[in-house]
Amino acid sequence: MSLPPLHTLRAFEAIGRLGSFTLAARELHLTHSAVSHQMRALESSLQTTLIDRSRREVALTPQGRQFLATVRPLLQQLSSAAEALRQAGRRRLRINVLPSFAARWLLPRLGDFFLRHPDIEVEVAATQAVVDLHAAGAHLAIRTGRGQWAGVHSELLFEEDLFPVASPAYLREHGIATLADLGRATLLRDDDNDWDAWLHISALDPAPASFGAVYRDSALVLQAAESGQGVALARSWLARDALRTGQLRRIGELAIPSPASYFLVTPREAPVNPEVGEFAAWIRGCAATPA
Repeated sequence: MSLPPLHTLRAFEAIGRLGSFTLAARELHLTHSAVSHQMRALESSLQTTLIDRSRREVALTPQGRQFLATVRPLLQQLSSAAEALRQAGRRRLRINVLPSFAARWLLPRLGDFFLRHPDIEVEVAATQAVVDLHAAGAHLAIRTGRGQWAGVHSELLFEEDLFPVASPAYLREHGIATLADLGRATLLRDDDNDWDAWLHISALDPAPASFGAVYRDSALVLQAAESGQGVALARSWLARDALRTGQLRRIGELAIPSPASYFLVTPREAPVNPEVGEFAAWIRGCAATPA
């Protein structure tokens, strides 16, 4: 089998498609003279003329047009086959999580997972909805609740406590140092508002009566607290970084257990996937560190 060199075919296809030696050279990251040399080598190999050099603009000869009609789809097919092999060789992991968990906990820690597993490509989809993992093409999910979802295997990762937090500036401005000072505070809420349960247990007298905006996501309510809008009832795992850096401060020691816990969720009848196992082992290690 006698075939022209592949690089000469790529140069010919680029010239025919772009109608320019200069543009072809730019696309292939070559010099104009290198592309011209490759074209002459191709014509010599085929013992025919592919470019009509009697004209100022680039034009293909009839043989050149016929040959281009054959070369172009073959190069496209070869490129597609090569890309399919590259994709098949990649290790991919698709994860479905809540936006609040992604923003406040997972994303700041994914760098550690990448350092440990640089060959795994992670795709994170964040949504409030409880999605069908099979339909979404997700290998696993991190969900909050009681672990009772149909068609999946649920593994408890960690439980949460709830306690009030605010920014240092807000605490100074409103003179809040203890739980007894919360009567001067604006309480921020999210969709899973647990202030009623916390206030019932705290039995504060007088109880805080001023409520601020309602946010649709736990990450947003913490961000609002960081910006000085009021006091948020923080989830211990989502607030831990802000507490460590001092962006938020806890008020008092009283905490109540959250009615929802975090679970690692996988499709019940999914095939064995080593990437899932490696991610699960990593996140179990993270969960073993107390919040």
